[in-house]
Amino acid sequence: MSQVTAALDYLKQGLSLAKSPGLRPYVIIPMVFNVLVFGGLYYFFGQWIGGWVAGLAAGWEFGGAWSFLNPAVDFLVGAAVVLVWIVLLGLFASVFTLGVQLIAAPFMGFLAEKVDIRATGRPMPEESIPAMTVRVFKRELRKTWYWLWRAVLILFVVLVIYFIPVVNVLASTVWFLWSGWLLGMQYIDFAADNRQVPFTVMLERLKSKRWMVLTFGSVVLGLTMLPLVNLVIMPVAVIAGTLIWVHELAEPGGSGPSPRKGGF
Repeated sequence: MSQVTAALDYLKQGLSLAKSPGLRPYVIIPMVFNVLVFGGLYYFFGQWIGGWVAGLAAGWEFGGAWSFLNPAVDFLVGAAVVLVWIVLLGLFASVFTLGVQLIAAPFMGFLAEKVDIRATGRPMPEESIPAMTVRVFKRELRKTWYWLWRAVLILFVVLVIYFIPVVNVLASTVWFLWSGWLLGMQYIDFAADNRQVPFTVMLERLKSKRWMVLTFGSVVLGLTMLPLVNLVIMPVAVIAGTLIWVHELAEPGGSGPSPRKGGF
C-alpha cells in the first residue's frame, strides 16, 4: 500500500510542478499544438463527411400523398450529420493520446531533463548528437522487442480467458493492467534514458517497485481516456515518472540522489 500511495503522491506532485513557471512552457506548447492539429482535422473531416451525407439526401423529396414524410426525412438527415460529428469526436478521442505522444515526444525528453536537473542538481551526461541518435534508436528497438512478444503472449491469454464463463470478466482487467505497466515504464524511462541507464538495468529497478510502477501507469492510462484531461496528462506523467526515477529508483550518488519523498 505504501507503493500505491507513493505513486499517487508523485502524480499530485507532477500536477503541481507542471504549473511552475520553469516547466509550464513544456506543458503548454505541446498542448496548444495538439489542440490546433486535432481541432483542425476534426473540423475538416466533420465538414467533409457531414456535407457528403447532406448531399446524398439532396433532391430526395416525397410528393403527393407522401409529402407529409418530408419533415421526418429532414430530421433524419440532420440527425445523421450530428451522429457523424459525435462518431468523429469519439474516434479522435480514442487516437488522440497516440497522436499526442508522437508529436510531443521531443518536448517530453527535454521536460524530463529539466525536472531531473532541478531535482538532483546534476548536469546531464555529455554526448554527441550522432551518439545520442544511435543510442536512442537501439533503445527503442530494445523497448519494442520487450513489449511486443509479451503483448502477443498476454493477448493469447486474454483471448483464452474471454471464452471461459465467469472468468472472462478478468480479460479486460488483465489487458488494462498490462497496458498500465507499459505506460508506467514508458514515462519513467524518459529519465532513465536521459541518464544513459541501460534498459535492462532500468527494468530491474522497476521490478523492485512493481506496485508503484503499476499503480502509476494504470492511473495515467485511466486519465488518458478522459476527454480534455488527456490534453495535460502526458507532461504531468513525465514529471511524475522523472520524480519516481530520481527519488525511488536511481542509485544513490549515481543518476540521482538517495531515495526520498517530497518535491525538489
